[in-house]
Order: sequence, then structure tokens, then C-alpha cells
Amino acid sequence: MKEITTILFPTDFSESAQHAFKYCLWLADKYNAHIRLLHVIYPEYEAMDLPVVATQATRAKINAAKEALQAFIDMGKAQGKAEGFGEAVEIITDLEIGGPVNAIVQVAERDGADLIVMGTRGEHNALERTFGSVTTGVVGRSRCPVWVVPEYAVKRDIHVAVYASNLADCDPYYIWKVGKMLEPFSPVLHCVHVNMDGSVERVLDFADLGAIFAQKVPTLQINFQTLEGDTVTEAIEEFADNYDADLVIMLSPHYGWVEGLFHRSQTRKMALHTRVPLLVLKEKE
Repeated sequence: MKEITTILFPTDFSESAQHAFKYCLWLADKYNAHIRLLHVIYPEYEAMDLPVVATQATRAKINAAKEALQAFIDMGKAQGKAEGFGEAVEIITDLEIGGPVNAIVQVAERDGADLIVMGTRGEHNALERTFGSVTTGVVGRSRCPVWVVPEYAVKRDIHVAVYASNLADCDPYYIWKVGKMLEPFSPVLHCVHVNMDGSVERVLDFADLGAIFAQKVPTLQINFQTLEGDTVTEAIEEFADNYDADLVIMLSPHYGWVEGLFHRSQTRKMALHTRVPLLVLKEKE
């Protein structure tokens, strides 16, 4: 698996983004990676001539963003230094003009980002409030992993991680991939499957998946458990809470399974506590 050397961090300079940037600095320290700090600027348009970009107004935004980027970095570095990390992390800044989702995805592909880290605003326990439209759009379209940092997530070592399996044929590969990604942390990895239909066959299938790793365990402790619950999100939420999880990992098939999971009609309560970051891996087409 390719090492994580380039982390893309989009920012809107909000308080939640500042919080997530500190988390991102910590990750970059762990991976010995550099950060590409991206801010996307909406272009200004003349009221009477919509197709024409209002150059002067846009340039003013660019100049203000340059100053804000440096202040953002200084704040994050100071916070990281106070906690003993991030001081030596290389940070490259980038300003792009356009729509946030398109720009983030395009920059990630252009610059060969190995990971996108994004902050989100959280409110109460509603998943659709925790994951804003930009984050959801990036999760749905990004080809590289996206590490989502909720607003009130606590930065700490990853001792317990939860991989939510939907028993896809590619699960063994992605469990191995997760194991490699988490090597710097050496956590306990709980692979869980929510058995919605009570099928014995599905439970046996999951047991077989566990047997694959019985003799070839990555450099972390790994176990497999079948969960019961009214919904996938409720079962994962309860499990993550009971085991005090530091990270939850989900696989997003190319047809947008995770994006669909975030939709209001399919989610009655949030899948995770707002303090738990979420790592989304995109299944290859």
C-alpha cells in the first residue's frame, strides 16, 4: 500500500476547521507527511454581467485569504507545539477559485493527495447536521480516503478502531489496507457487521472472513463481531460508545453507499458520537 506522504486539508477558517487542523497536524506528525492547506474562494460576479468575474473583488478576496491562511497556520502550529507535535510539519498553501467540492476533489487528484482531512460542524446527535454538504460531497466523489474530524473530536492516540463491514467481496483487501494505514497507532481493530435480517448464513460468512485473518494478522490486534440492531447506524453508534472508539472506518462503494447513509431519510440518529472521527475509504470501480 502507498505510504501517506501528502495530506490535503481544506479550510474555511472556521473554528471547527481550526480544531480539525490541529488534529491534522498530529496525523501528519504520525505519518511524517506534509500538508497541503487549501482554501477555495467563490468568485465574485458583476450584477449586470453574470458571466464576467468581478476581477477586483475576487483579487481582494485572494489577498485577504493569503493573510488568513498564514494566521490559520500560525494558530495551529502554536496549539500543536503546546502539546508537543506538528512543529516540523511542512505546510504548503494553495488558493483556488470555484466551487468547494469540485476544487477539493480536483486538487486532491492533481497533487496526488494520499488522504483528505476535513473538519465538520457538529450539533447534537444528528448525522446530517454533523456532515455538511461540502464534506458529504467530497466523501462521495473523492478517490482517496477522507478522514472526517467532527467539531468536538478529541485528539488522542488511536487505541480502538471500528471497521464497519457490509460483507462486500473486497472486505479482506480493505481490512488489510486499514491495518496498514493504522500501523503508526497499533490499535485494537474491531471489524463489525450489523446482521439486519438475522440470517445465519450472513453470520457464518462473517466468521469465514475472520478466519482469513486468523493466521495473517496485520501489526495490530484484530477481531470480528456480529452486531444486532434496528438500524446499522444505531448498532455502530452503540458499539463505538461501549468500546470507547477513537476512530470508525467505513467503505464507500463507487455508487455512493456512504453518501446515501448520510441522507436524512435513511438516518434516524447519528452513527457515531460527535467526538469520534470517521475514516471513509472509497471502493475502487
